[in-house]
This record gives sequence, C-alpha cells and structure tokens, in this order.
Amino acid sequence: MRQFFQIFLLLLPFYCLASVNEENDFGTIKGKITTNDNRPASAVTIMIRGAKKTTLTNEDGTFTISHVPTGTHQLEVSLVGYAPLQEEVSVEKGKVTEIALQLQVSSTQLKEISITSNQNKFSRRESEQIARLPIKNLENPQVYSVAGKELIEEQVITERTDLYRNIPGAVPNFAAGGSQGMTIRGFSNGMGMRNGMVTSAIVPLNPIILEKVEVIKGPSGTLFGSNRNTTFGGVFNYVTKRPYDTFGGEVSLTGGSFQFGRITADINTPLNKEKTLLFRLNAGAQTEGSFQDQGYAKNYTIAPTITYQLTDRLKLTLDVELTRASYTTTSFGIDSMSKVTARNFKDLPIGYKRSYINNSVDVSNGINNIQAQAEYKISDNWTSQTNYLYSEGFYKHLLWTTLSLVSDSIMARTVRNQTPETFGNIQLQQNFIGDFYIGSFRNRMVIGLDYNYNYNQLYRATVSYDKVNINNPLPDISAEKINALAYQKGFVGTTSKAYNYSAYISDVFNITPSLMAMLSLRADRFTTDGTYAIATGKYTGEYSQNSLSPKFGLVYQVVKEKVSIFGNYMNGFVNLGPVTQPDNTILTLKPQYGNQWEGGVKVDLIEGKLSGSASYYDIAVTNSTRTEVQDGKTFTRQDGTQHSKGYEADITTSPVSGLNIVAGYAHNENKYTNASPALQGKYVTASPKDVANIWISYHLTRGKAKGLGFGAGANYISDSWFEATNTFVLPSYTLVNATVYYDQPKFRLSVKANNLLNQEYWNPVGTPQKQLNFLGSIAVRF
Repeated sequence: MRQFFQIFLLLLPFYCLASVNEENDFGTIKGKITTNDNRPASAVTIMIRGAKKTTLTNEDGTFTISHVPTGTHQLEVSLVGYAPLQEEVSVEKGKVTEIALQLQVSSTQLKEISITSNQNKFSRRESEQIARLPIKNLENPQVYSVAGKELIEEQVITERTDLYRNIPGAVPNFAAGGSQGMTIRGFSNGMGMRNGMVTSAIVPLNPIILEKVEVIKGPSGTLFGSNRNTTFGGVFNYVTKRPYDTFGGEVSLTGGSFQFGRITADINTPLNKEKTLLFRLNAGAQTEGSFQDQGYAKNYTIAPTITYQLTDRLKLTLDVELTRASYTTTSFGIDSMSKVTARNFKDLPIGYKRSYINNSVDVSNGINNIQAQAEYKISDNWTSQTNYLYSEGFYKHLLWTTLSLVSDSIMARTVRNQTPETFGNIQLQQNFIGDFYIGSFRNRMVIGLDYNYNYNQLYRATVSYDKVNINNPLPDISAEKINALAYQKGFVGTTSKAYNYSAYISDVFNITPSLMAMLSLRADRFTTDGTYAIATGKYTGEYSQNSLSPKFGLVYQVVKEKVSIFGNYMNGFVNLGPVTQPDNTILTLKPQYGNQWEGGVKVDLIEGKLSGSASYYDIAVTNSTRTEVQDGKTFTRQDGTQHSKGYEADITTSPVSGLNIVAGYAHNENKYTNASPALQGKYVTASPKDVANIWISYHLTRGKAKGLGFGAGANYISDSWFEATNTFVLPSYTLVNATVYYDQPKFRLSVKANNLLNQEYWNPVGTPQKQLNFLGSIAVRF
C-alpha cells in the first residue's frame, strides 16, 4: 500500500511537461446549459478554445469557469457523438460574464450520451462550501475529498457509513446511542455539518437526501469553529439535494438479506410558469432485521426543499428534514484484562451471532432540521449569504446496553435509560463573499459572523441489570424490568446551554496567476452557565473562554489548471471548562489546540480523466488535560500533548471510455506524547495505522447491451486498539463488494453483494457487523 504513494509521486513528473502563459487580467464565465425540451443539461463538457480550460455542468445545468484571461473567447459545448456548439464570449477584468445556451438534444438523448462519456463520473470535487469561497481544488491549499450521489447510486448505498468508505483514510465510527461519523487522521468525529452549518445528526441519515459528502481534512476551526465538532482530524459536510427548473424524479424499491426493505422517492417540479419557484421532495423509509438472533432497525425521512429566485439578485432557499428511527443497539467492554484471557475480538468466547438482548431493549429517536438561506448579489464582485439552521434531536427513549466481560465466562449487562432527552442548536451565520482586484492582485475573500446556541435536557439512570454465564441459556432481559430498576434507582435530570459568538475572515489572493496565498483568522467567544441539576436547582461549571484560530497556506500551480503543489498551517480548538482540584482550588483551563503542518501535490490532468492528491501532515495537540497523583490525591494538569502524523494519496481516473476508478491509501500514527501514566506513549483507540479503498466500475458504451455495468471494490482497515491501555485488539478486516447494474434513461436495475469474503469484523464500540449479504434494487425515472 505504501508503494501506491511512492508510485503516484514517481509518475507525476511525466504529466508536468506543459507550459502556461501567465497573464495579469482575468474574469469569470458563468452559465447554464439546457436541452431543447427545456431541461437542465448535466455532465456536459464546456471548453474555452485556446485557453486550455474545461469544466462539466452541474446537475442543474450550471457551470462556472474562473480565472479566464480577459478578451474574446470561443466557448465550445461538446457531447460525444454530436457536433460541438460554439459561442463567442467577451471577458472583462474582475467581472462575471453570464450566458445561457440550449442544446439540440433531448433529455433522453442526453442520458444516453452520459453513459458513453469518457469523463470520470466520480471526480467532481468543486464546492464553494469547503472554503466558503469560489476557489477550485487546485487553488485550495487544503486537502479534501468528495463522495457523491453517483457512488451512492452505483454502490446501492443505504447507510451513510458505507459512503464514508470511499473517502481516503476515513474509518466509519459509531456510538451506541445512534451517532454515525468517521475517524479522520486519527481523530474521531461524530457530528457533521449540514450544508456548511452545524447539525445534531445523531440518527441514521438516509442517503436519499444527499447530493454528496465533503470531507475536509485537518484541523478546521478557523472556518467551522469547535462547537459540537472536534476538528483536529477534519470535518465532514452533508450537502443535500437542491431543486432544478424542470419536472422530473425517481422512485426506487430495494430489498435484500436480513429482511431488508426500502422505498424512496425523489420528485422535482417548478411551481410557477416563470420557473423561479422550485420544489423538490426526497423521502425514504426502510426496515431491516439482523444477522444476529435478535435485533432490528427502522427509519424514515421526509425532506422537502424549496427555492425562490425572488429577483435577479435575491435567491431564497428553505430546506426541511424530518427523520424518525428505532433500533436495537449495544456496546462492548472488558471489566478487567487480568480476568479475561482473550486479547483480540476474534478470540472472545461470546457468539458472533448472539445478541444478548432482545427487541424490546431499543432506541426511539428523531431529528428535525430546518435550514434557510438568503443569497443577495450586492454587485458583480460581492455577494451576501445569510444562513439559518434550527436542528433539534431527541430520544423518546433510549435503552443502551453495555455488555462487559467480567471473566472468560461471566458477562455483566448494564443499561443506560434515557427517558427522554432533547438536544440541539440554533445557528445564524452571515457571510460576505467577494471576488475582486486590488491593483493586479486578485482577491477571493469571505468575511463572516457566526452565532450558535446549543442546548441539552435529559433524564438518565444507569442500572446494573444482571450478570450472566455466557455458556448457559440467557435469562430474559426486558424493557419493563429496566424501567422499574431505573425508577427505583432514580433518574438524574440535567440541562445545559452554551453560546458561541464568532467572527472570521479568509482571503485567497494571487501573488502571480500561478502563486496563491491563503490567510485566515477566526475570533471565537464561548460562554456557558454550566450544567443545571434539576434535583439541587444549582448550576456547576460556569465559564467563558476566548480563542483565536489562524490558518494560512500557499499554492503554486506548476502547470496551470493541471498540477499544483501546496503547503498549509491549520488550527483547530476545543473549549475546556474549569476543574475543581482535590484541595478545592479551581484550575482554569485554556482551550485545547490542534496545529497541523502539511505539504503535498494535487493534479487534474487529461481533461479531467485523471485527478488526485498526495500529502504528508503533522498534527500536534497541546493543552490537553492529564491526571497526576500527589499524596494519594488525583490532580488535573493541562500540559498533555498528543501527536498525529501520516500521509495520504488518492486517485480518480477514467483511462478509457466507460471505465471509472476511485482509489486511496492513508497511513497514520496517533499517540499520546505527554499524558497520565496509563496513557503515556499509547496509541489512540480505534485509530488504525493503514486504511485503503478502491472501487472500479465499467459500463458498456455501445451495442445492444449499452448501459450494462459492473463494479467491484475493496476496503482494508488495519488493526487498532480497542481500549486505552493498548492491550485488547480491534482486528483488521477487508471488505470486498461487487455490483451489477443496467442503467437506462427511464430505469435502472441493480444487484449488490456486500462482504463477499464473509468477514467477521467489529465496529469501534465492539458491535459485530453484517457478514455476506445481498441487495437488489429497481429505480424508475420520469
């Protein structure tokens, strides 16, 4: 796997044989391509003749080409098998030229053409949400990855964690309460962003609502803050689907192993003749049994979105998501390693397909997201973007069982009963985004203000249910008895509130047309009244804290629009509250910081048929807390440190028509360098050193079987440690998956096989995962 990284760097110079003119005056071309039946034309190639600039239209037919030299150009719109459409375009310095073109091809023909295209359908990386600026991947000194709806469709993805496996270096992680996130560069993150805003996404999010997931690598506190996000390894952003200006949609039905069933609908329509008011509805419901002797999971999602182009300058968007779920869940622990002989999950005496609970011991939860955006074009150079998010999650009830091995034959069953819990956040964000010149220097700048209010209210009781001999038949476990024990013990009720007030600025300016610098800074004020105990009527842990988070980077395009080298310094932070010491003194803590240095290379070659990146990073975490025993008393110290370093490489290519390849490899080492004696020199749990992914697909582009496709891929996760003393192993695993599909303009048939090697493997909380299973899907388009 390390050879992949070395080969990538060795081959790179052979692509760097071109030269480029550097000019000082540039503008931007924006446009929209539609078909002759007035539908948006997606995945159409747009090229500027003579300027060596190429892009593809988005799903709504729009495109943007930045950094275009001033003057008159020939814009060429091309489709496989059709004569190119040409349009003369004049570009002025620092201005945006907007055009609208129509192809003489129907939407049905366009779909057929897209099947034969030689562009890689998985390679779209461009996004303004990643940097909050209109900059391209090769202009961004930060590494990021994107997994989009094309992979969701081809891999028949029904869980977002399976989508994460297409992100180089990302390892899906779980919390028994329902959170699903990923470990990035050795750091676990369970809270994602939603269209650039912080969300309380703790329930199984149905991928039907997603356009793509963007994973932004490295500490990202400067733009995204720390609230509800541990940002040292990176953040991930869910981008939801948006309406377009024609009627269309898709309905799908999926069934498979372990009583899996799912139905989804994606319906889009304009609501007025002018097509300024657009509506899109995504909805899905699914249910599944378990490969174990007990267990189930159900969820449904309703997600309407509406956009209103009120004037040429003002666009409004309202996005709503309602998700409800119920499922069984457990986590695993070991009481004492001295009484358990196993040192690896594979050696445990417990049965892989034995659940140790029943379907009454479950979770019922949900989330309500309401997101709104107002975009106003102040001038040709400046745009105002106002964002609002109300995100509330709740548990109607939570019965979370921890199975703890006391000895080789005795297991303790402990249940956390939360009835109920409500939590969420309200966020208001204002961005001013500019693209302008100061003299001959181009600047792309965002100036932002951010307000975030977090709250939580819960009633919790943790009860020791029983201890069982795993070699004997299990005594019954019931929700009724758990509730009785919880009420007997008594629930602890608490509430908490926290506020963040932030301002940030980020500027990417061109020192030369090929050399760019990014300078960014965030000022953050965090304040909380602490935790309010309902039983005592008192608050504890009140504090306020200020943080500064800088970021800077350099990018030099060795070959313009094709090869760039970059370096960055990035910062993230986590707020820490005061600690009461054993001698009753108060230790006032500073924010914990993660600081990254990184360097690497990015490429986008052969007209988009080959793209990728390779980088090395070093992340130092400071101001961590650790414990120290003095005179028999345990004191807290804030001089702890942690060190994560590694390298990553990814490649997306389409070497021949119909063949698409996505691959990545990452190596990481994350350990405590100054910590309490139990952690000193130990590796962070559930943080594997080696992670690799590959997906290869091929579809026939001509003949009677045109649209027939095949895909196969593998994911490798190396060993990691399950617990902090680095004694018990979370074993490595390799997942091999394959799919066969038949894709036509009006329908799509798919069959998917997961875990073809029938591997036994466990997630980071010790829950066994599904072995060999199959899915079949049919989708009808209109």
